[in-house]
Amino acid sequence: MIKLGEYNKLKIVRKSDLGYMLTDGDSEVLLHFSQSLNEHKDGEEINVFIYSDKKERLTATEIKPTATIEEAGFAKVVDVIPGAGVFVNINTPKDVLVSKDNLPYDTELWPQKDDLLFIRLKIKKDSLIGKPLNRFDIISLRKNVMYAEQEQVNAHVCKISDAGISLVTNDMMYVFVPETQLRGKHRLGMDVVVTITKALDGEFYGTLNQHKELLMDTDRELILDYMKKHNDSMPLTAKSSSEDVFKYLKMSRKAFKRAYGGLYKDHIIDFDDTKSFIVK
Repeated sequence: MIKLGEYNKLKIVRKSDLGYMLTDGDSEVLLHFSQSLNEHKDGEEINVFIYSDKKERLTATEIKPTATIEEAGFAKVVDVIPGAGVFVNINTPKDVLVSKDNLPYDTELWPQKDDLLFIRLKIKKDSLIGKPLNRFDIISLRKNVMYAEQEQVNAHVCKISDAGISLVTNDMMYVFVPETQLRGKHRLGMDVVVTITKALDGEFYGTLNQHKELLMDTDRELILDYMKKHNDSMPLTAKSSSEDVFKYLKMSRKAFKRAYGGLYKDHIIDFDDTKSFIVK
């Protein structure tokens, strides 16, 4: 039986105008010339990946996909469909859907075009779909990779929660960043550079914060950017609570007061009893 979403060893039975017809002894599939890496002869056995084409017909390719049912991998987002999900490219002619059911409820946290999702393929109604891996799935793929403290590593966001964000590195290692170590907003699939802070039982913890001097400049920009998008004002002052600061700016009260004080000292912003505003 030819298995969708997996590698299959099939025999070439004949060459057609479009490509090679392959069989497992019961069924036949087409290996299009554009998906063939070599010239083949009748009777030759080759290893191919099976996907479904736009007409939902089983089709073969010798080009290695970025993810399969058995192997997880990164897939680039090629289209965002509100109400449905996102389509990702797995290196086959037909893109696969990552359903909205496997994406955050808040669509602002959805990946954008060219972001990378870490997925494994699943079969739904005889079609391939992509499903992002969770923390335990990623940890189960653990490789013999170690990161040193303060090492900077490229990674992509794979989960967002109130406690922080989960990342998967290019080495397929799991890194958790607590919300206190974040700056700005993040979305699924977003590319980040994380600084490793510690390792514990095969999991890594990290920070996206920079050095204090650079952080203050970044925080000033975040505050001003928010105000410019909201009629040059914000419902926060130096007396605002930690909860309110995090609600509007996703930063700690300490960092907020440091950047806010600098903006006030430089006469860039001012405030009244209920809000702050940019000085005209």
